[in-house]
Amino acid sequence: MRIFLLLLVTGLLAISASAQERRFNAELDRFCKNRLAEVSSITPERKQALEAIAKQLAPKRYVLFTCKTNSRRTVMLQVWAQAAFYYYGLYDKLSFSMGDTVTNIYPETLVVLMESGFYCKGMNGEQSSGYLVSVNEEYPANVLLSKNDLGTIDTAKGAVVNICYAPEQSEIAATTGHINLPYQSPAKFDNTPQEKLQYAALNKQIATEMLYMAGKAREYMVNQEK
Repeated sequence: MRIFLLLLVTGLLAISASAQERRFNAELDRFCKNRLAEVSSITPERKQALEAIAKQLAPKRYVLFTCKTNSRRTVMLQVWAQAAFYYYGLYDKLSFSMGDTVTNIYPETLVVLMESGFYCKGMNGEQSSGYLVSVNEEYPANVLLSKNDLGTIDTAKGAVVNICYAPEQSEIAATTGHINLPYQSPAKFDNTPQEKLQYAALNKQIATEMLYMAGKAREYMVNQEK
């Protein structure tokens, strides 16, 4: 009986710790609620694409966002999709992003994520470099899980989403069954007076759409269980 109780308590502590790691700070939670209040702004065409992603993702493990580069849109999408999964309790779902080339994250990308409420911290060590992005500072579990090489893309386990228009489409999307959800690049506004405004607008659009997608994925999963 003592062993059983110990295992039970250990299990409950692990669940509690896991929930704590995924607990949104107040600022990020408020930002998400504001974005959910704007889902009516999503066009019917984009809702159709988002629902297609959600339906494909429901029985699968991950979503992969791809473009030629991996520094702005794909990063925002990866962070917001993972956060949206946490928001709806889909803790077994993962979000990745990948480009044809390895590039640094553009600074304004992290700025708008931090202004939304994410905790972002630079990491430089022998085994890791880049950024730690979390939904809270107290339990900084990284939501920015990106790989330079995922090996063979197994579409039986994940949904592949091309987020760029034709000239920027990645080789992965060109050779693998995928769903198109293109976003205009904010790069042309870099180092201009419009930069901050344009990145903030894109961040809000992506947050709104990823929260909508994750909510639909949960609906599909609940319906499959019935």
